[in-house]
Amino acid sequence: MSSTIYRSASLAPVINLAAERTRRRNGSAAAADVGDTLIVRIVLVSDDTVYRWVGIDERTTIRECCTVVETVFGIDELRATEDGTDAVRAEADGACELRDVLDAPGEATAFTWGLWQFGMQLADVYPRDESTPPAVCVAGSGSFGDARFDIGRVNAQLLGAERVKDLASLVRDDVRDVLERASTHDFLPLIHALGVERAVSPGEMPVVARARLARLPVEADPRARDAFWASVLAAACCGDAASTDSITESIMQALRAADLSAAEVRQLCAASLADLDALTANLSLPERLDVYRDLIRG
Repeated sequence: MSSTIYRSASLAPVINLAAERTRRRNGSAAAADVGDTLIVRIVLVSDDTVYRWVGIDERTTIRECCTVVETVFGIDELRATEDGTDAVRAEADGACELRDVLDAPGEATAFTWGLWQFGMQLADVYPRDESTPPAVCVAGSGSFGDARFDIGRVNAQLLGAERVKDLASLVRDDVRDVLERASTHDFLPLIHALGVERAVSPGEMPVVARARLARLPVEADPRARDAFWASVLAAACCGDAASTDSITESIMQALRAADLSAAEVRQLCAASLADLDALTANLSLPERLDVYRDLIRG
C-alpha cells in the first residue's frame, strides 16, 4: 500500500500555531522555541521505488533516527522473526542530533541493516509547534521484504501505543467511529497536531458559539453525518481547494459511501457546514484550527 507522494510545492503554507496563538493572546510574535521539523526522504539504496517521507524533530539523535528507520520500513517486525538480527546502524555518530548532520536541504546520511543500505536526505525544513509529533511518516511507497507498508501502523508505532489510546479517548464518539471505519486513512498525526488535549482558555470562544458548535452536525442521517466529519477532517488538513476536495472524496469512499464528488458530499451536510462557516467566517487560520479542535474533541 502506498500513500500520496510528498511534493513540497503542493503543501499548504506552514503556520507556526504556537507563535500565532502567543501573538494573538499576548500581543507579541514571540513564542517558546520548539525547533524545526526536518522533512527527509529515506530510500532503500538498491531500489529507489521503496521510500518513505518522514518529518522528524531536528533535535532527534541519530541513535533515535535508527529506530525511526526500523519503524517506517517494518524492520522492527522482521527483527522479531529473526533471532540475533542486528539493529539498524548509522554512519553518523549516534549521539549527534539530526540537525547537526543534515543542516541544509540536499545533505544526506546513511543507515544500514545487515547488507541493506538506506539513504536519508533532507528536503525541507518547517517550523514546529507544541503539538507536532516527534516523528511522523507523511508518505511512502513500496514494501521492504515481507513487511507490508501500512502508514497507519507506522504512525501508531511512532506515536506510541499509550499516545494512540489517549488520542482515541479524547475525540467525540462519532469522530472515533469515522476514524475507525476510514481505516485506509491515517488521521492520528492530524488529531495529535490539532492538540485535542489542550485545555480551553477562558474567553477563547464565547459560550453561545461553543453551544452551537456542540450541536453539530445537525443532520440525523448517518451518511450526512459522515459527510460532515469527512468535510471537517479534510478542511483541518489546511490544503488548497483541490487537495481538500480530494481528501473529502477519499474519506467518503473509505466509509463505503457512494462515489460522490466533494460538492455532493458537502450538499449532504449543507446545514451543518453553514453553521460552521458562520462560526469561522472572520477567523484567521490558527483560530479556525482551534475551532476544528474543539469540534472534534469529546
